[in-house]
Amino acid sequence: MLRRLRIGISALLFVLISFFFLDFAEILPNSFHRLAHLQFIPAILSLSIGILLFLIVLTLLFGRVYCSTICPMGILQDVTARISKATGKKKKKYSYSPAKNKLRWGVLGLTVVGFLCGFTFIVGLLDPYSAYGRVV
Repeated sequence: MLRRLRIGISALLFVLISFFFLDFAEILPNSFHRLAHLQFIPAILSLSIGILLFLIVLTLLFGRVYCSTICPMGILQDVTARISKATGKKKKKYSYSPAKNKLRWGVLGLTVVGFLCGFTFIVGLLDPYSAYGRVV
């Protein structure tokens, strides 16, 4: 039941966010831009403390639910992996590899320092929401 609910919410958000990026005829109302504030980097840039706290608590409590339900890039990756698994002739094997914590913390540190110094280009490159917008 919960899996179906998560998939339904994911599909709805994926369609709405995709339509938000593709709405060249301005069919959507102006208040629809608030859907973008559910994303992590736009919430940081707009200083939406309530949404940031909600996203952090949601991630700490439920793990990857943000990436697989709210973030359109994560949903696109899940859909692509599922299609690849269903249509592939060879079975895809994902093997375990240990976490690369030095790389992870290094990229995070460079991104935060760059953002604080005013280099938002780095943040824009690594933000999955803006990357999805470029893909669409």
